Amino acid sequence: MKQATILRMIICFMVIGLLAAGCGGPKQTAAPAQSPSSQPVEPKQESVADLFAKGQKISGLSYDLVMTAKEEKPLTGKMWISGKKMKSEMMIENNKMMTIIDGDSNVVYTYNPAENMAMKIPLNNQVKTTDTPDKFTKDVDAGKVKVLETTTYDGVKCRVLLIADEPNKTQTKMWVREDYGIPLRVEVTDPDGAKMVMEYKNMTVGAVPSDVFQLPSGVPVTDMGEMMKRMPPKQ
Repeated sequence: MKQATILRMIICFMVIGLLAAGCGGPKQTAAPAQSPSSQPVEPKQESVADLFAKGQKISGLSYDLVMTAKEEKPLTGKMWISGKKMKSEMMIENNKMMTIIDGDSNVVYTYNPAENMAMKIPLNNQVKTTDTPDKFTKDVDAGKVKVLETTTYDGVKCRVLLIADEPNKTQTKMWVREDYGIPLRVEVTDPDGAKMVMEYKNMTVGAVPSDVFQLPSGVPVTDMGEMMKRMPPKQ
């Protein structure tokens, strides 16, 4: 295996470490009389907790990812999520790299299409998946979220929320879709003012075909777990 190929696969893996009415018409009833001074009642806005709860009920999701950190070149790619499975296609140093995380089998595959080579790596507690939209709202204390405004972002109605992490002195600003309860844009600002931005574009919510999470037929796979087992123990 070429050294450059291994290096690109390792870089890709690191990125991922940072790297889902009833029938019949309504009955006609007379409208209650209103006094001349009465005003229309505004519908009650959905709570942040209920908004986040919708995001945890999504079983399938796909989107384009654009991640920008400081002055670095944006990282772009495509993501698919279904249950415990996730697939990403990222451009790493002008090379397309594919990663498939199979949480059911506890393995990760990295694939270099240009050289038609793949690696199989055990999935353990030290391996973290990339920050998908649903994860940003999963463990947030809704009571500590500040609602800034309701606006339209990328053609979708969103609630703009601010979350302050006092221990780490970071702030997270999210544009959360009101229909699905997941963000389209996330801005994380650290204590020094450096900002990381994640944008989730062309989002599709729904079932993802199972064959999306499979390597192309005939790809040679190097099992890194088996290689590690054959290595002599450290002295």
